[in-house]
Amino acid sequence: MPTAALAKSDPTRAFEPRDIDEGFRMANMLVQSGLLPRGIQRPEAAFAIIAAGRELGLTAMQSLRSIHIIEGKPTLSADLVAALCKSRPEVCKYFRLVESTDKVARYETLRVGEPAVTAMSFTWEDAQRAGVTGKDSWKKYPAAMLRARCITALARAVYPDLAMGVYDPDEVGAEPVDAGPAYVSRPEAPPAPASQPVVVVDERAFAELCERVDAAERSAQLNSVANDAVKAVKAG
Repeated sequence: MPTAALAKSDPTRAFEPRDIDEGFRMANMLVQSGLLPRGIQRPEAAFAIIAAGRELGLTAMQSLRSIHIIEGKPTLSADLVAALCKSRPEVCKYFRLVESTDKVARYETLRVGEPAVTAMSFTWEDAQRAGVTGKDSWKKYPAAMLRARCITALARAVYPDLAMGVYDPDEVGAEPVDAGPAYVSRPEAPPAPASQPVVVVDERAFAELCERVDAAERSAQLNSVANDAVKAVKAG
């Protein structure tokens, strides 16, 4: 389907780069806006994330908000990995939690066309063998961390085409900022530059700018967003 037609029929993909040049221009503009996560400092990094997200069926902004490249590997929170599977009902009949305690997490899933359910578990003993239980997130939220490991392992085993090469940040050594009940996993961000650090203090304004990027259909609209973003940063 042509991109123009897609933009009209699907508002969540109103503006998507159609080729490498458009993707890099978008990446460069977003880095200059100062509104991306602090770990994304270069257009090349932003473009790599957009490209990784495209392979997973995510929009450019969804990718930049949810994918992190750690040691060359794309990482997603476990919740997003499960969502990728559940969003494809023609492939995934169900993906559900069976058991969750501080000692074990069990999930099962049924892929359309396969004769039987695939079940998987991840235990505290498994985590100990992996050498991760000493991390602060594992000490505070053992049940959530066990669920996260189980989700990503099961998704890669049964849906390699949907979650190909995707890792949980904890698997590549990144400590999640918050591994509470929702388990929104993010790698530890490098410190902001000493001069003019950017801190989002108005989440609503930030969300509105992101929505405007997603909804943009013309370069003029993106330029307007970029100008407003710069003004917001300068205004603190």
